Amino acid sequence: MVKKIAMGFLFMLLAGCAVIGVSTLHFEGESDHWLVKYKAVDDGKSQTASYIIDFIGEGDPPETFDYIVSTSIAKSEQKVTDASFKGKGRLEEGNIQHEVRVAEDEVIVAEFSWDGKTEKVVLELK
Repeated sequence: MVKKIAMGFLFMLLAGCAVIGVSTLHFEGESDHWLVKYKAVDDGKSQTASYIIDFIGEGDPPETFDYIVSTSIAKSEQKVTDASFKGKGRLEEGNIQHEVRVAEDEVIVAEFSWDGKTEKVVLELK
């Protein structure tokens, strides 16, 4: 019985060591036509970001659209023209490297242009 408790404690200790130093920030924002989820993972050595863009407007998603995802503190900008959805109204981008780390008080804005329309989404920490 003591061996089982000791083994359980050791397992929890080792599992905890595997995630020490890794932090993840989740940001999310929504507008009339767009839902954006942004994730920044920091392992202490570097930070990698990824985001998901969903078209949530009525009707079919646009065939192509332009967008910019920008951060205020990290001073990064991901600008894409003629983007298209790989699936049904969803676009995923990953492995984005930032020179300056995204912080909890970051202001992230996504701006979209499509079919003569424009819309802005401000993402908030979740």
